[in-house]
Amino acid sequence: MMYAPVACQQDKYPQINYPRRQNQFWNPLRLAIFTVVIVIIIVIAIGIVARVVIADERTFYYLVTFKITNIKYKEKYGRKTSREFVERSRQIERMMSKIFRQSSHKGRYIKCHVIKLSPDKDGVKVLVLFLFRYPSSIGETRIKKKIGNTLYQALKNKNFSLAISNPSIKITPIDNMKTRDLLNSRCGIRTTASSLPLTLASTTDRIVMGTTAALTGEWPWQASLQLKDSGHQCGGSLISNTWIVTAAHCFQKTKNPTQWIVTFGTTIIPPLRKQNVDTIIVHEKYNNITHENDIALMQLAENVEYSNEIQRVCLPESYIKLPPHTSVFVTGFGSVVDDGPTQNVLHQARVEIISTDVCNRTDVYNGLIKKGMLCAGFMEGKVDACKGDSGGPLVYPDHHDIWYLIGIVSWGESCALPKRPGVYTQVTQYRNWINSKIGV
Repeated sequence: MMYAPVACQQDKYPQINYPRRQNQFWNPLRLAIFTVVIVIIIVIAIGIVARVVIADERTFYYLVTFKITNIKYKEKYGRKTSREFVERSRQIERMMSKIFRQSSHKGRYIKCHVIKLSPDKDGVKVLVLFLFRYPSSIGETRIKKKIGNTLYQALKNKNFSLAISNPSIKITPIDNMKTRDLLNSRCGIRTTASSLPLTLASTTDRIVMGTTAALTGEWPWQASLQLKDSGHQCGGSLISNTWIVTAAHCFQKTKNPTQWIVTFGTTIIPPLRKQNVDTIIVHEKYNNITHENDIALMQLAENVEYSNEIQRVCLPESYIKLPPHTSVFVTGFGSVVDDGPTQNVLHQARVEIISTDVCNRTDVYNGLIKKGMLCAGFMEGKVDACKGDSGGPLVYPDHHDIWYLIGIVSWGESCALPKRPGVYTQVTQYRNWINSKIGV
């Protein structure tokens, strides 16, 4: 049987319209705002926790000794700037970095420095300083155990080019003071107040178009050479606890050491330390017209004590040659504009090595760059050393942040002009001369 649909009367069954809730609490706008607030709270909470954790962290220092049995000791290992010491140290440091960065110490291992290579009947004895960053609560004994386990396991399971005797490994935790003393035994290390070596990242760009030195101890070998009655004249670089290397043209007024003083620190007034001068040695073949052999040495009346703020820079071996466009750094208290006043605060600048061929072009210095000279700057100018920076350091870091004196501020046409880069005395050409005078 089929049922026909029944029509309902509208007035009997009126349609009911339910009103919409126009003011719902969780509308899209409020939900988005609420979500953002929650995310911000979470981020702040994480930041607070991370800050507490980081604040609780400190640097742990360990002195590790071991014997390498598959190489023989070379006499040149005793000279820390020699090619042999540098290359062997780099090999050891790369090996150690690989071991610890692939271990449970990943993110906690900072770096290591080979302090000494010495002869041993079984090969070569190595002394290495390790730096780790851990929460203070862990304790140095527990970290020492982790270091030992990591070394033993790595040397047991992997093949390395250097054979290290496991029984010879000795690990000793040391404090900040001992660490600083050990770092002082190596040249070219820049340290903060906590003795943690600075990296290249801490350095910024000049002198003309540079910046003031950002951190105390960033350029610890920088010296200010001053005449007692005239103030700052030139810069210089500390190369031992007794000797400073500078430019010969700084002594055109007088070579009398009693008329000179040397100060250290990032400001001229007040100085960090003031020293009298005992001896001045100017290169015998210095030519003030051609600027050839523009190098001199100053001996301090008293030895300086190395610290975080006063350190010696490394002298490069004669074989070192930096390719064009290599970044190097120049520092000094000189003027920031051509013929401007001396600056009380140390300035720094990043410049680049320019090849002698380019520098001797007719549109640049037209053949005036002689053997023993080095050009650095930019062909477009703008960044350069200037008056008052003479004698100061041009330095570069190797792959392990060890800094070397590659040049001495010598001469240039005005300051920061296009196609007129700074000209420096090339230190590698004078290594034998320096060694013949002072044995360094």
